Amino acid sequence: MTETHYVCMFLSIKGIPYFVKHLISRNFIVSFWLCLFGVNVSAQNILPYYWRINFKNDTSVNTRHAKAHSIVSTLLSWERQGYFAGDGDCTLTSNFEVKDANLKYVLTIRLQCDVNSLRINGKYIASDLKNQFWSDKKTFTQLPLKKGILKKGKNTITIYCSSLGYTGGISHSLLTVTPAKDKSNERLLITLPTRNHVCLGEEDKIATIHYFTSQESSLRLRIETDFHQPCIDTLISLSPKDTLVHIDLNRICEEPEFYQITAVMHGEGYTGNVQWMAVKPEEVSCNNQTIRGFDDYWDKAKAELAAISPNFRMHKVDSLCRKSQRDVYIVEMQSLGNLTIRGYYFVPRTEGKHITVLQVPGYGWGFENIDDMLNAKTNRIELALCVRGHGISADVFNPGFETPGVWGYKLYNSDSIAYRAIYMDCVRAVDFLCSRPEVDIHRIAVKGGSQGGGLTLATAALCSDKIAACAYFDPFPCDMRHQIRIRTTCETELKNNLSYYGNPCSFGDAMNVQDLIDTRSFASEIKCPVLYTAALFDDDCPVHGGFTAYNLIKSPKQYKVFPNDGHIEGFAHDAIIMNWIDTTLSSKISN
Repeated sequence: MTETHYVCMFLSIKGIPYFVKHLISRNFIVSFWLCLFGVNVSAQNILPYYWRINFKNDTSVNTRHAKAHSIVSTLLSWERQGYFAGDGDCTLTSNFEVKDANLKYVLTIRLQCDVNSLRINGKYIASDLKNQFWSDKKTFTQLPLKKGILKKGKNTITIYCSSLGYTGGISHSLLTVTPAKDKSNERLLITLPTRNHVCLGEEDKIATIHYFTSQESSLRLRIETDFHQPCIDTLISLSPKDTLVHIDLNRICEEPEFYQITAVMHGEGYTGNVQWMAVKPEEVSCNNQTIRGFDDYWDKAKAELAAISPNFRMHKVDSLCRKSQRDVYIVEMQSLGNLTIRGYYFVPRTEGKHITVLQVPGYGWGFENIDDMLNAKTNRIELALCVRGHGISADVFNPGFETPGVWGYKLYNSDSIAYRAIYMDCVRAVDFLCSRPEVDIHRIAVKGGSQGGGLTLATAALCSDKIAACAYFDPFPCDMRHQIRIRTTCETELKNNLSYYGNPCSFGDAMNVQDLIDTRSFASEIKCPVLYTAALFDDDCPVHGGFTAYNLIKSPKQYKVFPNDGHIEGFAHDAIIMNWIDTTLSSKISN
């Protein structure tokens, strides 16, 4: 029979007495340890996870009231911590202790930035280590440390960095110093009470810290909201006799919110883990109101579009047809401003009318790779729309995706801002589909993620009588006044865009224009079934925005949360989304 003991530790959290329970179990489940030891951490890593960051120039960080001198963690992405490439060069510095300087040590490094130079105790170690994130996220560099580099006691490591890189939310950083022949196996992992890390209120919110250490150790536990509001920052003593610590979060994480939980253990070395938890996401609310004049603004845009002859054209692409089970066309149409918009149109070689999916693009994505659609074994029609500025529709309007980019294009003017016309490009694409005899006009869906998620919400609302299903992943632009408080670097990006145009209006006036293109304000007008897929680690388009839109939708809806995914990983669930769309559309009886 398994013998279990409980040990209680008294803590004071926000002035509230609280308990942390240690669970000691002599018989444990083998599968748990397999999971635990599969975590990507190094044994007896003597480098801390927390580092001092200092920027050469504080001009960029000052635009959003960030700190030019602060503390960051390698467990978290730069942008989650309020920094990005536009902030310029910086240094990372940390102190660490060495017990035995006679041992051979290895430094392992993988950072989402360019490392210009790395020194320990002022001595040169390496230089010119480029960010490999986009070529291979798992690539790392190992550097044996020569004798005499380290000294017994306190040591200092300094890394000179530039171009703090985008990750989409998951930190792939690996920065350790370990003995070359170390056999230590300290481990730590956070698990939450539900598989998808969503707590709806019925279950106890108990976080379990699984750990292994061979000595008395300390655990630093930090919890904060997605708005960077601290909930707890405390130290817990760990015994080598134990294997688990249960943290009761029922009162700490009581409010409908999204919570970041970070745990770092310091024993023989340092090991850590971070997880996100969603609490009652269907009750997450937003006090930002739809701006006055929103409906009139979009009614006027639709009227302008209706006055432009669409002049639909189709050009069959034989070279693509030979690669696919469907016929492939490039379609063209005239949209707002009489601009030509194009897309890739995939039509089954079967008779009759077909269910149809309008695919709308993420920011900077013009369907440059259509292999998945070419290879798809399906009897559905798909239109991969390149809105203006994207892919094969970037020949005339092409502000790029840096500064000012599509998002920042004439952001000071509600009539000229790019998204006013881009949403109309999507409406025009629906007009095209409704004009085609092979399309079942009663079974048209729209889907997209990121910017495409925002375009999906806008299209489903603006064409509410024509769209039969919509599926969106973490949308943008959505709930923008909260977006700039969660992803704080957005404020600097907006201000840089205004500066590009000579600051023709105040930041407040620019935010009023953002309110007009905020896709959250479309949500209540959607009439069709909706699927929302959410990635809890997403720091590009945080899930707060996706849920504040979701919670305004009145039609049948469902969501699926991916607790370990960031923004990039969130695009890997296309099969799940398309299966939902096929099922939803197939259940509708065509008139």
